[in-house]
Amino acid sequence: MSIYATLWEIKIRKGHRFDDDWVEVYAQAVPAHIGHQSHYPKGDPYSEFLPPIIAEYDPETDTPKVYRAVVILQEGRDRKEVQRYVDPLIVMTGKEYLQTPFHELMERIEKAVGWDQDVVARAYGPDGKSKIIRVPGWLDREEKT
Repeated sequence: MSIYATLWEIKIRKGHRFDDDWVEVYAQAVPAHIGHQSHYPKGDPYSEFLPPIIAEYDPETDTPKVYRAVVILQEGRDRKEVQRYVDPLIVMTGKEYLQTPFHELMERIEKAVGWDQDVVARAYGPDGKSKIIRVPGWLDREEKT
């Protein structure tokens, strides 16, 4: 049995905003009771690879306020060893996930996938062939202005 529940799946461009190749990225949530002493009296077996258990979890009502963790994964980089993902893109607390605006989460995912941040455009010639235009350090200059 898995400790994860899929929250969502999306496809994003693989290498930059103008890429023709896509990759699937998805989020796996870990419920608040996973590792909690009320369910695991011998201790938390997931503490080595998950954020700490959620203190606010109430085993009496079984209604967590947030997930213990959210793990963002990329298709092809989603191998597990028992319950631990070997190469996740991002591991965050449930609270951090809920507080992260969507555009910031997407930026983090793009960086973790390994986007080429220097790609600024795709130009098309008269013959219809395209060319990727890179300007090294472009984002660094943009952020400073």
